Amino acid sequence: MAQTVNEVTDLMSDKAGRPKSKIQIPATVKYLFMVLVLGLLVLILMMGGKALRDAPPANIYVSNQGLSTAQYRSLQDVMEQQQVSSFFTSDLQALRDITMGLAWVDQVSISRDWQRGIVVNALPKQAVANFGTERLVDAKGAVFVPADSRDLTQERFATLQGEMSQAPVIMQQMQQVNDWYAPLGMQVEDIILSPRMTWLIRFDNGLRVIVDNENTAQKLLNLSQLLGNQLSTRRDDMQSVDLRYKNGFTIAWNVTQSAESE
Repeated sequence: MAQTVNEVTDLMSDKAGRPKSKIQIPATVKYLFMVLVLGLLVLILMMGGKALRDAPPANIYVSNQGLSTAQYRSLQDVMEQQQVSSFFTSDLQALRDITMGLAWVDQVSISRDWQRGIVVNALPKQAVANFGTERLVDAKGAVFVPADSRDLTQERFATLQGEMSQAPVIMQQMQQVNDWYAPLGMQVEDIILSPRMTWLIRFDNGLRVIVDNENTAQKLLNLSQLLGNQLSTRRDDMQSVDLRYKNGFTIAWNVTQSAESE
């Protein structure tokens, strides 16, 4: 019995001590496998790139939200002239730059949409005044030509005149003067900045004011205070006021007032 147990033990020991067989993969096979995998990846990338290049041009969708009919048509016409590539390869920044090139456009956003294609959303500048007779200007002093020429020279707007580069300065001056003279019921109707930096201002009550570029703000503020106090009873008799003096100013009276004075 003991001999049998020992024999079994020896058999088990021999089995346990036998070396386990391992399948050895040649290095050449591993190398070929890696080359095959890399080749497949390159082939997939090439096919994907070819598919993108051969894809039909993306559709450009122009949103009409916030745009007038004339503005929408203007933007639509420009976008129809653009040659775009596929949905993924189209240069959105280039389309944005082209859209911002329209004088009346204030803001623009361009995005990709699976259903509509490349979506163009634009917001127009909001005019607050006329600039000469052929342009408008917004609250920031940006001068632009509107999409619809019928929007030019609107009577409800004041008219600014001067160099286009000075438009922000003229707009700021008009807003400041309107704030000072609003308590008097007066608003700027025309404001001109000459090349010599002389200001010509005409109010909606007919009064004209001329002032130089020296202490301009203080002179205009002082005049508004005088018109509201010492000269309040004679305000309607004034034709123009010249503030181009260091100490004081001159007043030109209406013809009827001059005749009565004489």
